[in-house]
Amino acid sequence: MTADRFFESRPEYMPLGKLVSWAGGAMQAHYRRTVARYGVTGTAVSVLGVLAHVDGALSQRELAGRVGLTPATLTPVLDTLDHEGRITRVRDDADRRILRVSITDEGRAHLRSVFSEVAAVFRERMPHPPPEHERIIREYLVSILAVVGDDARYAGDGGGITEGAGT
Repeated sequence: MTADRFFESRPEYMPLGKLVSWAGGAMQAHYRRTVARYGVTGTAVSVLGVLAHVDGALSQRELAGRVGLTPATLTPVLDTLDHEGRITRVRDDADRRILRVSITDEGRAHLRSVFSEVAAVFRERMPHPPPEHERIIREYLVSILAVVGDDARYAGDGGGITEGAGT
């Protein structure tokens, strides 16, 4: 690949890796705008989604790792969700420094409502490749995540794999 091709701004001509990155960024921006219509952030939806799929509570550090953030970055999101009654935070009995986070019934109900609305918007707006193309696209994207996904997740830079497709 030549340098001039790397800086190509027309999607049909840019290198595939750059196109994947741009498409991912555009999807995240679209997701953030869509969930914002329902008064939440993509990160809040991701937090609720992770908590809804675990048995019990997670420490703030565990939760941060699962949504691709640092614990400090996650704190204001948890403050808001706690204030809204969508999560609870309880000190760990064995180690009082640790806060255990769990989803409330209100949080589950809110997640279901927001997710069903957002999923409907995405089903309506996003192109759907034929099944034979979807398999190839999926294999390619999974191979990218195998190479770079763990690096981003462990760096805690917000570039990690997040449930709900956005932050």
